Amino acid sequence: MLAGAVYWLGLHILQNEKEQLQEDFSFLMGNINAQEQMLRTLRMQSQQAERAGLASRTSVSSAAGIESPSWRFFEGQRAAASTPFTLLCQRAEFCPVTNGVYSGAGSYLSDFYSTYWANLAFPAAPVFVVSPARQFSLSVPAVAADSSHTPLTRRVFLGVVQAIQQQTSSESPQKARQDSHTPIEWRRDADLPGAMIGLLPLPRPWDADDAQPSASGGVYAATLFARDRISASERPSFQPAYDDFWLMRRDSGVLIGEGRPPAADDIGFKASSEGLTLRLADKSGDWTAVYLLGYSSFIKNHAWLPVGALSALLLVLAGGLGFRRWYRLNVTNPVQAAAKGVQETDAFNLTLLDTVPVGLCVLYRSTGKVAFRNELAAQWLGIGADAELHNTPGANGLLRQIMGTTKPGSIESIPGLDGRPLHVRFVPTRYKGQDVVLCAFADISARAEMERTQEQAKVQAQRAVEAKSTFLASMSHEIRTPLYGLLGTLEILAMTPLSEEQRRHIDHIQNSSGILQQLISDILDVTKIESGQLALEAVAFDPGELVQSAVASCAPAGEQKGLVVYSCVDTSVPACVYGDAARIRQILTNLLGNAIKFTSAGHVITRMRAESLPDEKVRLSLQVVDSGPGIGPEERKRLFEPFYQINGGAHTVGGMGIGLALSAKLAKLMGSELHVTSEPGLGSSFSVDLVLEKGSPPAASAPQLRDITTYVRSPRKELSENLCQWLTRWGAQANALPPHAYPESESPGVLVDVMLDDRVDLEEWTGLRVVARGHEDFGRIPPQANRYSVRSVGFAIQYLVSGELEISPEPAHPPDQPLNLHILVAEDNPINQITLRDQLEQLGCQVTVAPDGVDALALWSINNFDLLLTDLNMPRMNGYELASSLRERGVSTPIIGVTANAMKEEETRCRAAGMNSWLVKPIDLRSLWLHLRAHAKASAEAPLPSGSDHPAGNPRRGPSASAAAIPRKYREVFIQTMSQDLDTLKESANGDNAPAMLAVLHRIRGGLSAVALKDLLAQAESLENQIRSNGQTPASREMLTLLVKDMHETLDIVRSSISA
Repeated sequence: MLAGAVYWLGLHILQNEKEQLQEDFSFLMGNINAQEQMLRTLRMQSQQAERAGLASRTSVSSAAGIESPSWRFFEGQRAAASTPFTLLCQRAEFCPVTNGVYSGAGSYLSDFYSTYWANLAFPAAPVFVVSPARQFSLSVPAVAADSSHTPLTRRVFLGVVQAIQQQTSSESPQKARQDSHTPIEWRRDADLPGAMIGLLPLPRPWDADDAQPSASGGVYAATLFARDRISASERPSFQPAYDDFWLMRRDSGVLIGEGRPPAADDIGFKASSEGLTLRLADKSGDWTAVYLLGYSSFIKNHAWLPVGALSALLLVLAGGLGFRRWYRLNVTNPVQAAAKGVQETDAFNLTLLDTVPVGLCVLYRSTGKVAFRNELAAQWLGIGADAELHNTPGANGLLRQIMGTTKPGSIESIPGLDGRPLHVRFVPTRYKGQDVVLCAFADISARAEMERTQEQAKVQAQRAVEAKSTFLASMSHEIRTPLYGLLGTLEILAMTPLSEEQRRHIDHIQNSSGILQQLISDILDVTKIESGQLALEAVAFDPGELVQSAVASCAPAGEQKGLVVYSCVDTSVPACVYGDAARIRQILTNLLGNAIKFTSAGHVITRMRAESLPDEKVRLSLQVVDSGPGIGPEERKRLFEPFYQINGGAHTVGGMGIGLALSAKLAKLMGSELHVTSEPGLGSSFSVDLVLEKGSPPAASAPQLRDITTYVRSPRKELSENLCQWLTRWGAQANALPPHAYPESESPGVLVDVMLDDRVDLEEWTGLRVVARGHEDFGRIPPQANRYSVRSVGFAIQYLVSGELEISPEPAHPPDQPLNLHILVAEDNPINQITLRDQLEQLGCQVTVAPDGVDALALWSINNFDLLLTDLNMPRMNGYELASSLRERGVSTPIIGVTANAMKEEETRCRAAGMNSWLVKPIDLRSLWLHLRAHAKASAEAPLPSGSDHPAGNPRRGPSASAAAIPRKYREVFIQTMSQDLDTLKESANGDNAPAMLAVLHRIRGGLSAVALKDLLAQAESLENQIRSNGQTPASREMLTLLVKDMHETLDIVRSSISA
């Protein structure tokens, strides 16, 4: 066995040596073929080229030859990156060098050499061009040139030249110029051991010289193959080990190697007295190599073989002794120990089964008796010494379920012997050759107790949620009820004649009350979100109108600080989407209020853009940008925390830090996120993206501005361009102008002036003009549009040009005409009774008040009412019960619920009780008027807003309808003050006292505003602006005459209403 291993190892070594020698020979033949191909390529290119194409002028440097004084060596290099070449001139008369400039093919040969070897993996071999007749020679690379291989020496260069000259001295020029199939001749030279020279004649134009034709002779291309020139890094990775080498070519004999090569076998190694020989030949059979491996070298290189054989023998002997010992230790002894271990394992397993906190037993399927059980199973199931289960309901139920089973299963719970709940898992198996069922029992008393605890916790959590909801409803009711009395009374008070100082105080109270209302609403909303009580509702709304109305409501606060506040809604925003418009408006107003609060100078801009999405959805991008102080990185991290305030300890701004937190929570409820971008000193940008469903646009018509030329001026370029986009969409030819520029005088069109400050005086302009200010009044001259609404501006242009409007704009305040409704109010709170009565009477309604539902039901039976307003929480009979009772009696009259509870569930309860709608306290006059108008029985009882009952060409209303709307208790005061002011105004006009006229007109405007006589108010404002801008003019006198006439008519009507 050992001898066989040694024999196999020896064969493997010889095969490895043979493969290495074959790889070496293949590499050598690749080098030789590459050099032969180089010579053939050079000859082919020479045949295709003209001499003028080969020759070039190159600067050369000379070096004196040491072999002969007449010989001269030159070295040339056309460029720094070119391979240098060496030129040898043995006869001066044929030397092509003049004044250091060589005219010949040296540069061509250098480029050819570099190009050829650059793409090959073999080491580059030198190339020579030798002209024996002219005795000049070229070599590339140059002698002693830098190279990664052994540099070419002058001795080798001269040896190659002399060998070629001797070889070709007997040949004629005609013999040198053979055809293209001339084979390459390889020769050895005694002066170049270990090398051979490849030779190939070159054709013209290498040897053509018109100057000296008699000296023409053959020219040869040559290359030198040197065995030792091949770099070790480019040989095969495994270097073969051999002692001698011979390379032979057919018809050329031995070219490399000394002496006669030994006999060798073509198949494998052949043993001889000198050593092992191997003969290798290429595919063509032209080249043959013989390798000789001496015995001493072979043994030296593989000395480990005999040592390994001896070592193997010793290892075999040692292994036998070791195996004997191993067998005793690992087989005999373990078998004896295993028998003892089995006994110990069985005892341990029994102890383990009795120790685990799980009951285990094995039951025979045939008899139901116990084959095995641990202590817990015996205790829980009552297994006696007879190996039978105790006769209990739990044990009997267990046997019924598992005896016939063929699959694993479980039983959720069975009662044990002592009543404890046991969970059972069982699986059919085999035990001692019989069919059995393995059962595992787990005590689930703790789990059952935990489930009971969890159920109790769930009930307590539900009670906590209910208590929180009750608390929210109670707090909402208790806070909003007195707040409604405050705000409603202030609104009524503000409509009475007041002095300037009194009106200023009322405004301050209203602003503070509004802030209080918003703060309370925000706190309740945050609480509702945290308790999961706030639900979103999807209604159809116009997002552009929502943005513009929100900006209009917040802008006055910013404009009082000198801020520029405006909005830009992209024309791609759809006219109708579905979403919670109230909550989106709440987010926007919170962002606007926050921006205005912290911005002391500059602007607050609101932008909205839209991006269409698949499935009829749209992404609305809402952004509020301000030029405030900015927010630092640390503050931004806590910006959306409830009650967090930047620099809150300094008390530099008001508020509780709840608006942004609420907005962030609302955005999250809508599936979005509130983003902030801000740097200190650069302002802030808050944005939110809302994905909503598109809706069908309403039937309301858009402004008709086809072919109307408009010019838009505003203090901000962005605002002007956005308004121009909307006007262009509606058919106008819109042009944006700089803030103080005018159209060319001959240019027809409408000039739209957007005034971001109502206090700015109008400049003189003789053409058509629309002024966009804080409110809408098309009856003024020029027409006045709402600067916050692009639709208002569009309709103002349409009205100015055509005198027609297809729709009437919604009034900002309730209309002047009375609703003429007889309303029953059921309200238990005395303050709210007074507030509701005053509001309804202000709207021209007859009011009857009942303190609870029982009295309201009785009053309904004996009176004819047009509508019922009922509080929801009243003693004796609440609003739900009142509404249900009326509906059960067949009453179809509209019923509106009034509550201070803003929870969404209230609306559901109101609808279920039969109410038509509901109102949340506090209620302003406009909301109240909108609800009552919607339920008015006929248009005669509830007229539409101003403008709808008059011809489109005459928007100014007569004084009778407006005068009739003045509350009766204010009419005498109105007659007295206005009569005195008119007399003073006429005296000032007669005296041409413009300042006095302005003071009286300002006082008159205050009185007209208090009683909501809008037409007369607009006339007074126009006259005041005219006098302030131009003084007394014929136009102002005409306007004064018309105002005095209309005022006297109004006073006469008021007097007649008093006497009546």
